[in-house]
Amino acid sequence: MFDLLDRMKPMVRRAVLALVGGFLTAGVALAATDRVEDRALRDGITALAAMVADPAQASAPAQTLLQQAGLASLVAPTAPPGPIRPPANPVRSNSPVEAQPLDMRLALTMLTQIAGARDTQAVLTAQGPESDLRALVIRKGDATLTDVALFLSHYRLQDTAAGDLILRVPLVIWEGATLTLKPGETLRLSRPDGAFMVNFGHITMEGATARIEGDVNPYLARFAPFMTTAGSGTFYIQNSEFHDLGFGRTRAFAGFSMMRNNLMVVRNRSFIRDSLFRGTVSVVVSGASDVALTGNRVFDARGEGMIVAGSPRANMVSNIIVGDSKFNALQVVEGSVDAVVSGNVVLNGEKAGIVVRSNSHRPHVANNIVWHRKGGGITVDHANCANVQANFVLDNSQKGIEVRSSDGALVRDNHLIQNQSAGIWISAQEPEARTFVVQNVLHANRSGLATATAQEVILQGNDFRGQFPQFLSGDVAGQSRHIAENMQGTQPMLLTASGVSVVPSAIGNCATH
Repeated sequence: MFDLLDRMKPMVRRAVLALVGGFLTAGVALAATDRVEDRALRDGITALAAMVADPAQASAPAQTLLQQAGLASLVAPTAPPGPIRPPANPVRSNSPVEAQPLDMRLALTMLTQIAGARDTQAVLTAQGPESDLRALVIRKGDATLTDVALFLSHYRLQDTAAGDLILRVPLVIWEGATLTLKPGETLRLSRPDGAFMVNFGHITMEGATARIEGDVNPYLARFAPFMTTAGSGTFYIQNSEFHDLGFGRTRAFAGFSMMRNNLMVVRNRSFIRDSLFRGTVSVVVSGASDVALTGNRVFDARGEGMIVAGSPRANMVSNIIVGDSKFNALQVVEGSVDAVVSGNVVLNGEKAGIVVRSNSHRPHVANNIVWHRKGGGITVDHANCANVQANFVLDNSQKGIEVRSSDGALVRDNHLIQNQSAGIWISAQEPEARTFVVQNVLHANRSGLATATAQEVILQGNDFRGQFPQFLSGDVAGQSRHIAENMQGTQPMLLTASGVSVVPSAIGNCATH
C-alpha cells in the first residue's frame, strides 16, 4: 500500500490518506479507548475522584484511597538505584521554654533576606494601623500550645482565658527552639487579626491541624495566615491537616512553605507525610536538600499544588493532587537535581500535571497518573538525563509527555491514551541531542509522536497499533510509513526529520551533565 502511495502525485496521495484517515479514525479510537485495561484504569480514576470529593473519605491516607480505587499497583512508587537515606531523628530541646515579645519586622526582615520583599508590606498592612507590630517569640525550649497561651497572656499580647486558643498575633519560633503540636490539637490563626507563623527553629506536628479562623481581614481583604519555615528551620509533619492557608503569589506566604538558603548548615532533614492540604495556595520547598513529601493529599489548591525549587534530591512520592487549579499541579524547578517524582496521582486542573524544568537534571518521573488536565500531562524542559517511565497519561487537553531542550531523556513503558495533542512531543533539542523512546503504548492521541527540531530520536518496542492512522506529526510526519511497517517497534530505528536508519539497540547511557 505504501509503495503505491509513494508513486502517487503529492496532491492525490494527501487526498487518499485523508479519506482513509477519516474513515478509520473513529473506529480505531473507539477500539483503543474500549480496551479492558483502559476501562479498568478509568474506573479506578473515577472511583478515586468520587472518594476525594466525599469529606467523609477525603481524610483517609493516600495509600488507602489508592487501594480502595484499585490504583495502588499501578502507582507503586519506584526510585532509581542508590542508597536510601535513613529517616530523620527527632528534634528535642532540653532547655526550659523561654519566650518574649518582639517586633515582628525583625522576623520579616530575616525572611526577606532569603525570599525577597514581595508582599511583605501586605503582611504589615494586615496588622492594622493601630497595631504595635509585636509578635510572640519562642526563644528556647520545646514549647506546646499550652505554653504559647500562657506566654500570650503573661505578656498581655492577647486574651487567652476563654475557649480554645485562637492566635491573634504573629508567632515566631527562634533558632534552637521547637514547637510541638500533639494529636488532636489545632493551631488556629486569626485572619482578621493578621496572624501568621514563622519558624527558624523546628516544628513537630503529629495528628494536628492548622487552619485560619474568622472572616476577611478588614485592612487587606486578600491576606490569609500562613506558616513559613526559614533559615535553618526544619519540620516533621505527619498525619496532620492544613486548611485555607496562604495568600498572594510569593512562595514565602503561599500556605505551608520552607524558604532556605542552601549555604546554611542544617543537621536534620524535613518531611511531610500522610497529611492533608485543603484550599491552601501551595506547599513549597525552596533551597532545601533531601526533603520528603510523601503520601499527602492536596485538594483545591489556589496555586501550584506542590513546588520544589532549588532543592536537590527531593522526594515527591505517592501524593494525590485534585482540583481545578489554574496552575501546574506539581513542579520541580530551579536546579532541583536528582528529584524522585513517583507514584503521584494528578486529577483535573489546568496547565501541566507534572513539570520538571530549569536545570533540574536527572529527574526520576515514574509510575504517576495524570488525568483530565486542561493542559498537558508531564513536561520535562531543560532537564538533562530525565527518566520518564511507566506513567499513565490520559484524556489531557494538550500533550501527553513533552520533552523540550533536554538531552538524554529516556521515555519508557508509558501509556499515552487519548490526549488531544501528541502522545509524546519532543522539541527544541540542541544539535546531537538524543531522546530514547522505548516500549511505550500509544492509543487514540491526536498523534502518536510529534517533533519540532527533535534532533535524534531512538525508537524501540513502541506499540502504535491503537494510534493508526496518525502515527507521527511535526517535522517527522514524512516518516510515518516506517512506523506503519513496524507498528510494534520490533526493529529499533533512529528517527530524524530527514529520515530513518536502523540501529542495533534503542537504549543508551545518558552522559553526565
